[in-house]
Amino acid sequence: MIAGSIVAILAVGYFISRTRKLLPEVSVGTLLKRLDNTYTVLTGSIVQGEHGMIRIDYTVVSPFGVFIIKECREVGRVEVRLNREEWQVSGGGSKKMYNPVWDIRKVIQKLERHVGEYPYIPLVVFTRARLTGGSDFNVMEAGKLIGHIQGFRDPRLSGDRQEKIVGILS
Repeated sequence: MIAGSIVAILAVGYFISRTRKLLPEVSVGTLLKRLDNTYTVLTGSIVQGEHGMIRIDYTVVSPFGVFIIKECREVGRVEVRLNREEWQVSGGGSKKMYNPVWDIRKVIQKLERHVGEYPYIPLVVFTRARLTGGSDFNVMEAGKLIGHIQGFRDPRLSGDRQEKIVGILS
């Protein structure tokens, strides 16, 4: 009877740990407000592409580059597989998501063709998930975003070029 109770408690604990939200809701927009005036933050920029419009979740223009940020709101554990089309998302069930790194690379290719070649830095930010599997410099949990952006210290864009990019993407 005691063994049965222990098994039941462990089973309930396992079920709860698999279905609970792993991280509280965090907005990339809220995090980006922590950046100082060295950075210009744009939300929801839309650029005309060859087959329609391109929407960018967040753009941060700075002397250190143009950060193109895709916000991912999946809940659970995301298995990062950089060379696969789909990634596994588990927690409260199991599902797959399209590889967001591939998605953001397509956006940057379109930007290069239609806006110009600038030092674009793609960032995929998960606001509610824990990441497992492969790691990539530009795929992160939300808590690492600001430190990552501020880690770029080599100036690559003049003030004029920054203004031009902000003008195009505003």
